[in-house]
Amino acid sequence: MYTIHVVMLVLLAELLVSCQCEKKYQVVVRLDDNLVTIDGMGNEAAWQGVDDYITLSNPWGEPSPKTTLALTADSRNLYFFFDVDDDEILLEPEYTGKRDVEKEDRVELFLSKDKKMNDYYCFEIDAEGRTLSYRCSYYRNFDFDWPPPSGFHVACQIRPGGYSGEGCVPMDFLRGFIQKGNQVYFGAYRAEFSRKNGRIIENWQSWINPSTPEPDFHVPMSLGVMVLK
Repeated sequence: MYTIHVVMLVLLAELLVSCQCEKKYQVVVRLDDNLVTIDGMGNEAAWQGVDDYITLSNPWGEPSPKTTLALTADSRNLYFFFDVDDDEILLEPEYTGKRDVEKEDRVELFLSKDKKMNDYYCFEIDAEGRTLSYRCSYYRNFDFDWPPPSGFHVACQIRPGGYSGEGCVPMDFLRGFIQKGNQVYFGAYRAEFSRKNGRIIENWQSWINPSTPEPDFHVPMSLGVMVLK
């Protein structure tokens, strides 16, 4: 009886992981190339034609200022646009290199070659467009020397009450991630930092609740699926 219970628990855990990974976002691949000018503004007609936006929230209970993400694509690039409400944007005043992005307010996009995160790639982008790019494997085996692919580009705009981040990932790079059914495993996140009584308050947001007791984006249950249509 004990063995049966253990097997049932294992099967239930695998089912929960599978269900988490089935949350999907439809990305329309348009026929016209050069849909977006990467300037951080998000005012192209291609963005107006996006019907659905991803909304991020904090699964660990903290109030979440608004964060949305839209994705679209053409034959050359996957385009992304983050729109972020933030009354206190924290940036590293003595920025010396991309690892300093870890100290800052930022948005994050992960792309994984499989749903188990055996091989995935991360872009963490601050409000000025500075990007921490790295390659990783589960669990938290980081290669911070990995450079972004040729053709990756991002720009941000700081506005009253927040900032926006716009960028592109080359399709030549993304093709290595496409699974059956034109599906790509990906995650969308935000690190929202603020100061209170001399301390840094960390507010972590994710598209999908990874069901971890503490904030952690580097787990397979934080991934969803984009479907290229």
